[in-house]
Parts: sequence; structure tokens; C-alpha cells
Amino acid sequence: MKKFLMMVMMCLLVMVTGCSSNPKTNEIVNEEPEVLEEVEKEEHPVEEVADDIEEVSINILVPSGSTAMAMAHLASELPELDEGVKCIVEPYVQGSDPLLAAFTSETANVIVAPTNLGATLYQKGVPYQLAATIVWGNFYLISSEPMTIEELSGKTITAFGQGSTPDIVLQTVLKEKGLLDSVEIEYLNSVTDVQSMFAAGEIEIAVIAEPSLSVLKTKVENANLVADFQEEWRTLYDVTSYPQASLFVHSDLIENNPGVVESLLAQVAASVNFANESPNEMAIEANATGLETPEAIIAASVPNSHLIFKTAKEAQDEINLYLEKLYEFDSKTIGGALPDDDFYYLENDK
Repeated sequence: MKKFLMMVMMCLLVMVTGCSSNPKTNEIVNEEPEVLEEVEKEEHPVEEVADDIEEVSINILVPSGSTAMAMAHLASELPELDEGVKCIVEPYVQGSDPLLAAFTSETANVIVAPTNLGATLYQKGVPYQLAATIVWGNFYLISSEPMTIEELSGKTITAFGQGSTPDIVLQTVLKEKGLLDSVEIEYLNSVTDVQSMFAAGEIEIAVIAEPSLSVLKTKVENANLVADFQEEWRTLYDVTSYPQASLFVHSDLIENNPGVVESLLAQVAASVNFANESPNEMAIEANATGLETPEAIIAASVPNSHLIFKTAKEAQDEINLYLEKLYEFDSKTIGGALPDDDFYYLENDK
């Protein structure tokens, strides 16, 4: 009987042990996926954050012509200025109206514009600072007959842009040489009009700009150089030339992302250097990014376009001289007053 009882107890013990072991095994197996799922839930958001870094775009507005040539390499490459910060060059614009609209609406982070336009709008409280100058003059005086600037007395000069940079430079140089009162100046609406009328033989002495001068030389053989206004300005004032077009940066970008501004300026400098060192390649890029001028003309006009990069710190004295001359001509051309030092972005040289 004892043996029988012992055998029954042993069977019960085996049954209890067997039944209790299987749920334990199942519990462990079922827990492992739950642990893995928790780990995945913790790690997965980290991966999403890394993949979803928000990209920031710096919008740049550039006029057509020499300024577009200076910026064409940057517009083609669209380099990253910082991690997640890319630049976008808007389609090249014609005339000053789009530039004025961009300044006043603050829709562009960076605007390339005539230096005096930026100075004028600065006086009106527009929050942009001059960070660099990239075009140092592209105006010339030509004649259908060989002559010197000293022989202009009694002649009629056809110009364009009355009251703006080409007219101011023309009159300033003539005044310094004592010729202003001895010539008559007539004005056309645009440099394109000057180019067309000179090619047709309807005018004899004219102010013209690049790249229109290079276009004209393909059509006529008698576009004789009377004066290189850049050289005249350099001789008169012992400076590089007159700072025709500059790069303006919105104050928000300067205050919040100075590193991006420095990176941008380095890229602009590289773009200007590329234009001078590789004009043929730059011409291809300029066409590809929207400059509607034949590649051969773009490349040929580079030497006479004076594409030079200077930071605001490097160019400040030359810019101040230029603005002083404009102020003497008509204070309205720079907004009624000379700008103070806050007009310039000088951080890059501190």
C-alpha cells in the first residue's frame, strides 16, 4: 500500500511540474517580442529626427547683366552654406522695380543691387546691410570716329539712365575734366536703345555698358573707345573704381546666422573668381541659369565688366567716396543723406 501511495504521489508531482513549466516557457517567449518592440519604439523616433532635419533656404535675387555673370557659378552649383542650409538663386530680373519690391517686402534674404539703391533704401529703414561689392563699373564712352575725351567740347553725347549711375559717372568725370558745360547730353531709355541706334549710325558718341558693348562690336567696326570710365575714376580718385553693384544681406540672417553669412560670402567670392578665371565655362553656366545673352558675348565681356569681390570692410572707403560724389550730384540718389557705419556688414573682418 505504501508503495502504491508513493507511486501516486510521484505521478502527481510529475504532472504538476510539467504543467507549470510550459506556461513559464511560453511567458518568456511572449515577453521577448514585447521587449524588442519597446526597444524599437525607443530607437525609431531617433532615426526619424535624423532623417527629418528641416532644410533652410537662403533666397538670393540677382539682376541680369554683369551681376548675373558674377553670380552664375554660385547659381549653377547652389552650394550648401551650412548643414541643412541651401541657397536658391531666383530667376535673374530686369530693371530696378523687382529689386525695389524685394527690398521693401523683405522677400529675399540676399539682394544684389546698385550700391546707391541699397543706400537709398537704407535711409528709409529697410533692414539690409551691404556685405560686399562685386561689380566695379562697366561703362564706356564710344565714338564712330577716333577721338579722345579732351576733344568732346562742342559735341553731343547720347547716354541712358538719366539721373542714375551711368549718368552720374559720366557727368562727374566730365565735370572733373572741365568739360561738362561744353557738351550736350541727350538721353535714351535704355542701353539697348543706345546699342541699336549706334549700330544704325543714328548717333555718333554714346555711353554704353557691357555686355552691350561686346554685342555692338559684333555688328560694327567703328565702335572706337573714347573713355574707359573705370580708368578715369581710378585716375581721378586713386581707388579701384566706382562700386557699381553690391550684395545686401537681411539683418535677420546676419543676427541669427552669422556663420551662414560668412559661408555665403566665401561662395560669392569663389563665384566671382570663377567668372574671371574661366569665362567660357561661366558663360555656359550663365546661360543654363537664365542669362539670355549668347555665350560668346558673355565670355568676351568679362574683362571689361570689372568683376571684383571686396568685403564691405575692404571697400568701405571707396564706397563712401562714391556715395559722396553721388550726394554732391543729387542727394536724392542716395536717399538724402550719407549712410552711417551701420549700413555696412563688417563682422567678417573683426
